[in-house]
Amino acid sequence: MRANDVAAEAEGALVRDKEEVEETEAAEGKKDTYEFSKPLSAPWGEAQVIPSDGWERMMVGVWPQQMEDRWIVAHVVDDGEEGIVFARSWTGFLIAKVFVIPAPNDATAKKVARITWEGDNERWGSEDGEAAAKRLVARFARDRFQVDLVDGEIPDDY
Repeated sequence: MRANDVAAEAEGALVRDKEEVEETEAAEGKKDTYEFSKPLSAPWGEAQVIPSDGWERMMVGVWPQQMEDRWIVAHVVDDGEEGIVFARSWTGFLIAKVFVIPAPNDATAKKVARITWEGDNERWGSEDGEAAAKRLVARFARDRFQVDLVDGEIPDDY
């Protein structure tokens, strides 16, 4: 089930058929795949566990509703691996992606295993790619989904 269908089901709405979902999402600029131009990856072992209710909020994601909305945040499954993508809304360029695994000692919670970010400076001109990607994801998780991936303040060098 796709993220927007989970949200509709949670609100008590009927889940739409596949063709209707595809037509609606195509018109809204939503898509199933997001690709990096030059992907760079690193483990993210120090990330905190995502509780099951936080993971459910993250899976619903963020879809732009107006021109000022800059980000798409979407749940994806690639080759059996679950993750969350962070893409620019106007260009559709993928900026960061976190892959999750089941959390130890809690089968319903998740743990971030690794992060991948865009290494192409024409798509994302970040000087400190890994740290900037972790900050972006940690801030979105905290501010939008009430999920703390880091203890305390989100470090500038992180």
